Amino acid sequence: MPKYLFPLIALVLVCAFLHADLSLQVKGDSKVQTLKETTLNSLRYIDLDDFSPIFKAVSRQDRSENRLYLHIFDDQFIFLENSSYYTYKTTSYNMNYPLVRKGARLYLPSIFITEQLRQRFPQQVETKGKTLVIAKPRDNSVQVIVIDPGHGGKDPGAVGRKLKAQEKDINLAIALKLKQLLEKELGVTALLTRSDDRFVSLQDRTKFANDRKADLFVSIHVNSSTGTVSRGIETYYLSTAQTSDARAVEALENAVVERYEGGSAARSKYDDLDFILSDLSQTEHLESSNSMATSIQQNIIAGTKGSDRGVKQANFYVLRGAFMPSILVETGFISNAEEEQLLTNQEYQDRLARTIFEGLKRFKFRYDRIRNT
Repeated sequence: MPKYLFPLIALVLVCAFLHADLSLQVKGDSKVQTLKETTLNSLRYIDLDDFSPIFKAVSRQDRSENRLYLHIFDDQFIFLENSSYYTYKTTSYNMNYPLVRKGARLYLPSIFITEQLRQRFPQQVETKGKTLVIAKPRDNSVQVIVIDPGHGGKDPGAVGRKLKAQEKDINLAIALKLKQLLEKELGVTALLTRSDDRFVSLQDRTKFANDRKADLFVSIHVNSSTGTVSRGIETYYLSTAQTSDARAVEALENAVVERYEGGSAARSKYDDLDFILSDLSQTEHLESSNSMATSIQQNIIAGTKGSDRGVKQANFYVLRGAFMPSILVETGFISNAEEEQLLTNQEYQDRLARTIFEGLKRFKFRYDRIRNT
């Protein structure tokens, strides 16, 4: 064979390898998986929808700014469409080839997977021969749910007019029942911000959830009104209060700060946290919080036949610092004699816990699919 053919054959083999689909293997798994490559503008790309299930990557697209937020191995990458640069831990890196959109689909340059990921995650990604071997990605399913029984200790919450029932006791009773259902029937870890009659500041409640890396936060409360006619169930997620009713409930729940946490000085401490609303770490969860609130509200109404006051938004202090989907449930009006009677009834508390659980379960199944695809 002529000597000049050897370099030509070697070049053909190299090109064939570069243009082959990517072979990947998860550590501990004997199965080798294939990532199909697509040629775009004479370059090799991987469909984001094919990449995400293998790496358990969670993505969010911001079409208004043409950005892609991609979470891999518990870290975030930020890409710009048609740009070869991405940001990782405040540093920009050049892939040399751009992120490309084709219709509704996004495509990552193959080099991002074969080279960039290996450089960013040397402990999790390595090459063995022609196969890319990756550490087993973390399961992004909901594993930890924090249940927050509102009020407690020196703070009784709202007090009923007829039976003099205290909100703090009702909240705790429902929370304990909900915890049992979540652990027994869903197999998740359910943690309580308080498991007995003690005072916990609003800030410490969300800090508890953040410190334990909770996936969901559910705060349980009982409503109250200056009159005796108001009745019904409503579920909130975070925002500036939109209606006069929502602002009234917001004022009621936030008043605990001035009463029991140090007066106006303590309130100003919470007000200084307004900037959190614009923080990406929290605002990215608002849509999921809305979805969770809707699922829970629908299930409570269907299961209790209570009056439906709907899903609303309010600027609750207890939800401000929670960096996960978070909601607050007002299970009824303790100021209404009929609802006070119901709220103190153990069978009705069982029903409330069951219907909140069913709403959480429905939401979890949908949310898990999103987080793991």
